[in-house]
Amino acid sequence: MGRIDEDSIRRVLEATDIVDVVGSYLSLKRAGSRWKACCPFHNEKTPSFIVDQTRQNFKCFGCGEGGSAITFVMKMENLGFADTVRRLAEKAGITLVEEVYDAAEEKRRKARTALLVAHKKAADFFHKLLLRSPKAAEARAYLNSRGYGAEMAKRWQVGWAPDSSREFLAWARKEGITDQVLIDSGLANRGERGDIYARFRDRLMFPINNVYGECVAFSGRILRPQENAGKYVNSPETAIFKKGDVVFALDKARGPMGKSGKALLCEGQIDVIACHEAGLSFAVAPLGTAFTPEHARTLSRYASQIVLCFDADKAGMAAADRAFRELAPLGKDVYLVNLPPGDDPDSFMKREGRESFTAMVEQARPFFEVRVERAKSQGLLEDAGASASFARDMTALLACMSDPVARDLATTDLATRMRMTIGNLRSAVKTAGRRKEREQVRAADRAGEAAGNAPEELPPVKMNRAVAVLCELALQNAQAQELIVDRIEELLEPMRLLPGGGILKKILARMPKPDNPASIHAFLESLPQPEKDALAMLSLDPIPIADVSRCVQEACSGIAKAALEKHIASLMAEIADPSTDAARRVELSKLSVDLKRLLGTM
Repeated sequence: MGRIDEDSIRRVLEATDIVDVVGSYLSLKRAGSRWKACCPFHNEKTPSFIVDQTRQNFKCFGCGEGGSAITFVMKMENLGFADTVRRLAEKAGITLVEEVYDAAEEKRRKARTALLVAHKKAADFFHKLLLRSPKAAEARAYLNSRGYGAEMAKRWQVGWAPDSSREFLAWARKEGITDQVLIDSGLANRGERGDIYARFRDRLMFPINNVYGECVAFSGRILRPQENAGKYVNSPETAIFKKGDVVFALDKARGPMGKSGKALLCEGQIDVIACHEAGLSFAVAPLGTAFTPEHARTLSRYASQIVLCFDADKAGMAAADRAFRELAPLGKDVYLVNLPPGDDPDSFMKREGRESFTAMVEQARPFFEVRVERAKSQGLLEDAGASASFARDMTALLACMSDPVARDLATTDLATRMRMTIGNLRSAVKTAGRRKEREQVRAADRAGEAAGNAPEELPPVKMNRAVAVLCELALQNAQAQELIVDRIEELLEPMRLLPGGGILKKILARMPKPDNPASIHAFLESLPQPEKDALAMLSLDPIPIADVSRCVQEACSGIAKAALEKHIASLMAEIADPSTDAARRVELSKLSVDLKRLLGTM
């Protein structure tokens, strides 16, 4: 794989409607000729995020983020530029042209593709066995005992792994999946004697998809208690699966999450499936690991309200605290569903019905309110020592909140509910906050030492104002662009001398069409990030110009003056240099006088 050519980028953008793209993540509301939403890139209550369908771009007037559909998807999904263009191209049915062959990248791409193909085929194989094989009768019976039939299994592509390694391996070889791919994908293990065997045997199989709906791993559940066997066995981490990054059912939930602004966070796959089957299609769960900072960042892209639905036992409360600790710094509103002790979403719905559970989710209350209520029910606030310990735990969580207003309101409410003085609790929160900051500084120092001399992000290219004006004209108005190109010979020297001249040179060489948003965005996306950032500071929207010739003439005169001034300044610096000999100083002085006279006539 290599560099994607600019024409391909333009065709992808022309075939992509940014309103459709953004609307698949966020709940957009029409605002005149544009659309608006709360920005997914920073915490805000009043929408300042604008999507312009005519210009095919987005702009947040709160945090300054903006760009094309490609930029938006890159930021939302934390993808690289090329991978984002490939995703959008595939969706639009466009074949890309990639200009440079990179053997190492091609090898990585083929290896990744092989793992994805193996998982896709395995998911199909397991699913067909569950639906058709007489050997899977017990698996079907188990699903039926949980209240699920074939339709649910089809919606979630649930499968059954055969109890024989030999059967699975025979199928894999028939499909052309090599032993090495089976091992690299985690579908098989290698024994001490070099033989391989299936990782999953006689288990109900739940495919784990990435955000694009591609199967990247499996979670296998036992059908009957087994000695020395866990209830669930998950795929190991591979080149396509990092469990700390994957959120189960996000591929199905991200649209509903974006439109509702809510995410329902459960503990396990069965709970999530039960919620979706009940109509709560914004439910997700972490996968085989504690809730991570990456999980929090992922959910924060799609939802501003996170509703936690964990078991009411000690482990469930610890999981809820961990999730709050990761979500609160991102400014998210966190709520808790107050499940009865011993219940999970699936068991509660089986007993009380879907409507009762849906009502509980809709009536979920703020995190601290429910935490205090549960502490009271457990008698934790009746004993001085237990009450103090609980207060310390809650104080540490309050200190995680980044919104000072929300933090103070929560502190006041918690103090009232625990019958503490507000001043004492505020002081304790401040102390906990300072302790947390010190820990973060130490962690950052350790990370910096581990990273060594990592390359820093480059700042935007500095642009001379006269150069910037010409760049704006060339990207705003087609006639102006043509007139500037006609004068390119007189602009060559100024472009060489002035900061940002290289960007103007690229504009005049490639001539992106100002009246075609896809052409402009394709040009911008092809630039190095510092140059792209420099142009992002300018006004590039297409505009009508009353007298184009005069405007271009004035702009070209401006850049010529700026170039002369820079040249004169360099001459004066050389004259002032003690190492310059007398004859050279005389020559330079005469030249500078001539240039100053020329500058005075301009």
